[in-house]
Amino acid sequence: MELEMNLPEAAKANGPAPVNARPRNWWWLVPPALALFYPQAVRALYESGRLLHRAAGSTDVVAWLATVLSVALVYSVPAVGIRVAYVLGRREKTSSSELLARRLAHLAVATPPLFVLIGVIFFLLHSPNSDSVFWLILWLTALAVGVWVIARQNRETPVLSAFNPIPLRMAHGSSALLIVVIFLGWHLLNHASAVFSADFDQAMMTTLRKWYRSGLVQPALVTLVLFQVASGAILWWRATAARGDLYKTLQTSTGAFLSAFIVSHLNAVFILGRAVTKVDTTFLWASGAPQGLLSDAWNVRLIPHYSLGVWFVITHMGLGLCSVMLAHGVAPLVAGRVAWAVGGVGVAFALVITVAQLRVHGPK
Repeated sequence: MELEMNLPEAAKANGPAPVNARPRNWWWLVPPALALFYPQAVRALYESGRLLHRAAGSTDVVAWLATVLSVALVYSVPAVGIRVAYVLGRREKTSSSELLARRLAHLAVATPPLFVLIGVIFFLLHSPNSDSVFWLILWLTALAVGVWVIARQNRETPVLSAFNPIPLRMAHGSSALLIVVIFLGWHLLNHASAVFSADFDQAMMTTLRKWYRSGLVQPALVTLVLFQVASGAILWWRATAARGDLYKTLQTSTGAFLSAFIVSHLNAVFILGRAVTKVDTTFLWASGAPQGLLSDAWNVRLIPHYSLGVWFVITHMGLGLCSVMLAHGVAPLVAGRVAWAVGGVGVAFALVITVAQLRVHGPK
């Protein structure tokens, strides 16, 4: 009994326990496991949409329940990824296995644009059905690596974190501001206008394209966007190795999503749209016309892709503004409220644009 009572004192005398002394937490691998089954969740959304279209009378309840459940399944993948990344990011010291799990969780947040990107790439390779096989291999490999690292979690030493250099952060934020002023702000307003009229949206787009597709603006805009991806990747890599609160986790999570989204969108617009299929990449094109989004088994993946893309890009800007305000001595409560308010604006824009896209129905 005396020995048991002295164990805590002995532990204190020997210093803090190493990071790896914690029990193996297999729940860290929940985000990549969910990402593995993301295509099935998207397929369920498509099937529930078909059921909803055919529903009549008493079967409406079943169709709507199926739709709500499938929507929850689809959006739970990035949501769980953010949650796990947040829990792991709160730790004072991070081991190599925890760092891997944290980054895999961020990768799971980016599941919607990654699924679209891979689908388009295999379409360009004339092997459209191979994307599901590649997806399976990708996430099984990620899970295998995660299991192997966690299983070898004996007595790991903490991972050393490095602060992001201020000049790079300033350059990243400045280029983002230029993108918003030159293109993004007008682009989002343009898409939101489609909720009123597709013709009005097209007329507005035709006018705006004279500006951001001009020989001077478009090359500069593409350069800025590519710099955002490159600088964002560097900032994300360093930030995920450091301790982070909820705001920092949301910033790195939305940043991971947007990096994949930007690459996917550039590939779809410049390579698939303009170079290969040679179609006009309008709002109707992005909405899967003439089939629509929900009524096509491939197009349905664009629903979470675009809806979260709009929400996350605005939220990411709000979180960046929050960081700037904190750096200039603004009270954390005020800066946090600004971030949440901007995120609320992102939700509103995402809902409006998604409703406008879903109005592009396929054939009856």
